[in-house]
Amino acid sequence: MKIQSRSSMQWKHKIRWATCATFMVGAAACSGNALALPTFARQTGWSCATCHTSYPQLTPMGRMFKLLGYTSNNVQRQQKLEAKFGKSTALLLMRVSQFSIFFQASYANVAGGQEAFNGAGVSNPPGNQNDIQFPQQVSLFYAGEITPHIGAFLHLTYSGRGGFGMDDSDIRWAHPWNLGPDQLLITGVEVNNTPTEPDIYNTVPDWYAPFSSSKYSAIRQIPTTFIEGAHGAGYPLAGIGTYEAYIFGQDKANWLYFEADGYTNADGIGVQPNSGGAFGYANDGRMQGVAPYVRLAYQRDWGNWNWEVGTYGMWSRLYDSPNTKGGPVDSFDDYDLDSQLQWLDTADNSNVTLHADWIHEDQTFGPGTTLSSSTTGNLNSLNINGSYWYHDHYGVSGGYLDTWGSANPDLWGTSYSDNGSPDTNGEWIEASYLPWWNTRFSLRYTMFNQFRGLTNSTATSFGASAYNTLELLTWISF
Repeated sequence: MKIQSRSSMQWKHKIRWATCATFMVGAAACSGNALALPTFARQTGWSCATCHTSYPQLTPMGRMFKLLGYTSNNVQRQQKLEAKFGKSTALLLMRVSQFSIFFQASYANVAGGQEAFNGAGVSNPPGNQNDIQFPQQVSLFYAGEITPHIGAFLHLTYSGRGGFGMDDSDIRWAHPWNLGPDQLLITGVEVNNTPTEPDIYNTVPDWYAPFSSSKYSAIRQIPTTFIEGAHGAGYPLAGIGTYEAYIFGQDKANWLYFEADGYTNADGIGVQPNSGGAFGYANDGRMQGVAPYVRLAYQRDWGNWNWEVGTYGMWSRLYDSPNTKGGPVDSFDDYDLDSQLQWLDTADNSNVTLHADWIHEDQTFGPGTTLSSSTTGNLNSLNINGSYWYHDHYGVSGGYLDTWGSANPDLWGTSYSDNGSPDTNGEWIEASYLPWWNTRFSLRYTMFNQFRGLTNSTATSFGASAYNTLELLTWISF
């Protein structure tokens, strides 16, 4: 049951319908059956397709819903009780379930089998090319409105023997400010445990494609920048920050988004996924002080199209040794350029989304470090991908992945190339089918041209093609 004053109810009603009207052409009627959290659909009464092209990709309406703190709803207000009890009745409680369960299962086949990983921490019986995970993971979400201005996206994951862990999550306070007929300012404050989780575009590490992969997939063995390795609460952090979205111009077609956060060490629930070091190795330590993160993006809407261009950066200092607050300190400074183009056919329930993201990381290693024999290094990550969904049910997507940078056997290991090269590039293609709004089946093939410095096979090493991966992925949410 949720009770509030009549003036507040009318104000929120006007804001909600003003928002819907603003984006009706570009979003509210767009796209089709998308896998999203049922708790949001129950809260708002909207189709999943109102906010998603396919999970987790957002439409402009989905971005607006997130900016407003997950608080939009169509729950009928208790006007009779308000009239009877007046201001004495002040308790605000949702009458719909705020919980959802997200189930994932997968099958993967790696061309070279377990031997190709050469003891690089990939667990599978020797000689086995195949891996079935049922389930791969099960997630429990508490998501949606808590009060009229506070909402949450809390994500608890069970991933087999790793146990339970707090996955990417945030709690936020948001407030819209109507500055005129063609101006809207949304301000918010949020706490979260994953850099880039609060973002509203699918060009950042926590949300970019490919959106899911088997734990046996060779994709998971590609070296990553720090900001990529921290996504999904893969590194135990806590962050607090603020964001502002200024929406202006005719039909509110221009969006300017800014976010600033500070991150430091945190101990999450359980040991998964909050385990390991910054790069998945046991010999790197915790963060020194606070790491600032800054995001700036511009979006332009016209007709059925919307386009985003942006940048973000994070500057991190890590102690060299695990579980210590002394000794060598290593620096990892990440800089990004990204862009997204989206077309939404509201009449045919079809859509196209294209993404591009480039991250450059400067690495500086302190005296006495165990992570590098050199004092400096760098790593670059390029992710270009796109997707097309036809009539809500059938999707095809694909992309190009490229990672390159300084060879570093201390940081990246020698399980693959002897010099510890991170250089990896390849293509992937995926076909998906959504029989219902909450169920998705995908078949993906990833082909590598170079894998961690390896190209052609030799008498003593595997070639890049040994890491080609075929995956069958299933998502169900209820």
